Amino acid sequence: MIPLPVDAISFAYKKEDDIEVYDENDQLLGVLCFCKALGDVDLSQITDAQYIAYINEVDKNSFGLPYRFQKDYIVLQKSRYIDYKEKYMKSAPLWGAFLHETEEVAIYQAYQFQPDRITAVPGINFPTDYHQESCIRSVVQPYAFERFLKLYHLLELIFDYDLVQQIKNLNINSNLQGIARLLSLYSSSKELNKINALLKSRHVQGKIDIDRIVICLNKIDRTPETLDKGKVIFFDYSKEGNPYQDSWTPLEDLMATNKFNRPNTNSNIKGITTNNYETIIIKIAAYWIYRVRSCIAHNRIGEYIMLPEDEEFIVEFAEPLLREVLYQVFTHSP
Repeated sequence: MIPLPVDAISFAYKKEDDIEVYDENDQLLGVLCFCKALGDVDLSQITDAQYIAYINEVDKNSFGLPYRFQKDYIVLQKSRYIDYKEKYMKSAPLWGAFLHETEEVAIYQAYQFQPDRITAVPGINFPTDYHQESCIRSVVQPYAFERFLKLYHLLELIFDYDLVQQIKNLNINSNLQGIARLLSLYSSSKELNKINALLKSRHVQGKIDIDRIVICLNKIDRTPETLDKGKVIFFDYSKEGNPYQDSWTPLEDLMATNKFNRPNTNSNIKGITTNNYETIIIKIAAYWIYRVRSCIAHNRIGEYIMLPEDEEFIVEFAEPLLREVLYQVFTHSP
């Protein structure tokens, strides 16, 4: 038997017992051993496969002493070792939901940062358990891309909640046409339009703090790299609904002249007046959030495909913008 280290295993597996691994012909390849879950190793209690992994990992001077595994392992039949490495090892993340790190396949470290402070926000109300659950899932996601999508789900869920509330406010017996109209508008409305409508409705009610959103938008100029990445995502890969037109003041020029703010924006961006400053800020925030979500969710031609090095852009800019919008939407939810 020959042990191969396993560097990551799906959280979906219970890690109580070894799992036998078979090939497509129902022939045994080896045993997947959840060695790290064993805690302090008791040599009299471990399986043969776990023992093979143990003698592979433990230093000879530590043999028999209290020990905890540093790795999990797949322990292969010796006769299948070459076969496994050539035919199965690289694709193990798909068929087996575990991963061997190699020069070709590596686990990149999630981008992390050290905030100066954390500010607690009072009065946030999750209207349903679904919203609460999605928020919780965002916390346990180690990578920024998946975390952003979980936070974005909160926006999607509030679309549905608002629709239900609007229907409840109608007299069903006398307003079937009103319900039909709402459902028709909802089904035909594009995702970006729904975000805009959500923020617009909250703004009309006086529940959106434009200045706080502007602070988040201006963080796109935190570093030259962040600004360059934003220009690529929001302009080079521009899509229908982009409120910040290419014919207007270039983004880098606006950032160089005091950034987004009411007097600066009114005088420096073509088409912006005092009357529609709030509207354009809402539309830019909605569009930027939506475009980041699309780039993460849609790996296809025509979209900017996010790479591991883009995590910094998400963590330092896009995620704070989305969180600020969510704070405001949910602080003032019914």
